[in-house]
Amino acid sequence: MLKRFEIALGVLLMALTLGACQPDEPQQSNEGEAQVTVRGLSAYNITRMVVTAQPGNVSVTLDHAGNGAFSGRLLLPAGDYTLKAEGYSTYYVPDSGTSDGGSYDAGYSDGGYDSDAGYSDAGSPPPPPMDGGSSSSGTLVATGSATITIVAGGSTSVTLRIYDITPPPSQGDIGPFIRSVKSSKTEITTTGSTLLEVDAVDLDGDALSYSWFSSCPSGTFTNPFSASTGWSSSSPGVCKLSVKVSSRGLSVTETIEVTVFTAPTDGGPGEGTAVVNGEYIARPVINGIYVSGMMGGGSVYRYYTNATLPPVQAGATYYIEMQIDYGTAFGSFDNNLESDCGGSITRSYNGCSTGGYCNSSFNWTTPAAGSVCKLTSRAVNGTLADSFSVGVAVK
Repeated sequence: MLKRFEIALGVLLMALTLGACQPDEPQQSNEGEAQVTVRGLSAYNITRMVVTAQPGNVSVTLDHAGNGAFSGRLLLPAGDYTLKAEGYSTYYVPDSGTSDGGSYDAGYSDGGYDSDAGYSDAGSPPPPPMDGGSSSSGTLVATGSATITIVAGGSTSVTLRIYDITPPPSQGDIGPFIRSVKSSKTEITTTGSTLLEVDAVDLDGDALSYSWFSSCPSGTFTNPFSASTGWSSSSPGVCKLSVKVSSRGLSVTETIEVTVFTAPTDGGPGEGTAVVNGEYIARPVINGIYVSGMMGGGSVYRYYTNATLPPVQAGATYYIEMQIDYGTAFGSFDNNLESDCGGSITRSYNGCSTGGYCNSSFNWTTPAAGSVCKLTSRAVNGTLADSFSVGVAVK
C-alpha cells in the first residue's frame, strides 16, 4: 500500500468589507475568505485537488501552483466548518499491481507549513474507494478532513493530515499443503482392503476438494472424492495410490504404494515381493596430466591432439598431478602412475578416495639421460577403469 503522506492546509481568513448603501453608515460583513494551500503529493502524482466545506457544500478545485503545491480560495460565512480534501490521480489505475516506488515516508514535518495552531487529525484513514477504474477526472487516491472556524475580520490556520486510500496490490493465492497420506495397510491380498487418509490444509481457509487415483486398473476406491476412502484390488501388483488436493484452482499431489498379493488357495504359500535398488556406477575419466620440475613443466589434456610433454632432466624429481573425474561418489576408487622406462615413483597426495572430480599427485625421479618414456596414469572404480598415457624424453 502507498505510504501515508501529509498535506499542509493553510487557511488564511481575510475579512471582506462591503460598502454600505449610506456612506456614513458602514456595516461589517459576516463573511471571510479562506486561502487554501495543499502540499505533499502522493507517489501517484495527484493531478486534481478538491476542498469542500460543510455545511454549505461549498467546493473549490485548487489550482496547481507548482513546487508540489495546490492553492485556491473559499468565501464562507462566519461559523464552524469541516473541510474535506480529496486528491485525484490520473496515474493510478486500480488493480494494476503498481509497486509503491514513490515518495518516502520520512518527508514533511508537522509544523513546517504556516502555523500549527488548531491542528486537527482526522484519525484513522477512511475505507478504500470502490474499484470502478479511472475516470476522466482521475481516481480518488487520498482524503482527509479537519474543522475550522471562520471569523469575520479574523484569520486562522490549520494543518490537515490526509491519508492514502488506495488498496494494497493483490497477491497470489496460497495453495493447499498435504501434511500426510496414510494407508492402514501397505500389503493386502486380492480379497482384502486398506483405509486411505489424507491430512491437508489451506492456509487461506479455502475449501478443499480431494481426488484419489490408482496406477492399477483393477483398483477400486469406495469414496474417491473424500479425505478418507477404502481401496481394494481384484488383481495382484504393486500399486501407486495418489491423492490430489485442490483449492481455488491450485492443487498438490502425493503418492504412496500398496502391494496386492494373490490370496492363497488350498493352504498354499501365496506370493511375496522383492525390493529392488539400483545404483549407477560411472566410468572414471582422466582429463589431464600436469608435470613440473627443474626444467620447467607442462600440461597435456585429454582433448589435445599431441600427448607429448616437454623434455625432463635425468636424475631429477618431478611433480606429476592427475586430474580425474569419477562421475560418482559411489564405488571403490583407486589410481596410480606407471613408467615404462624406469626411475622411481612415489605417491605425494591422493584426493580421490571419495570419488567425484579430484586430483591425485606423484613424485617421479627420472632415469638416465637418453631414455624415452611413456607415463601412464590409471583410474579404477570397481571393474571400470580408464588410462591416459603421455610421452617424454629424458635429457
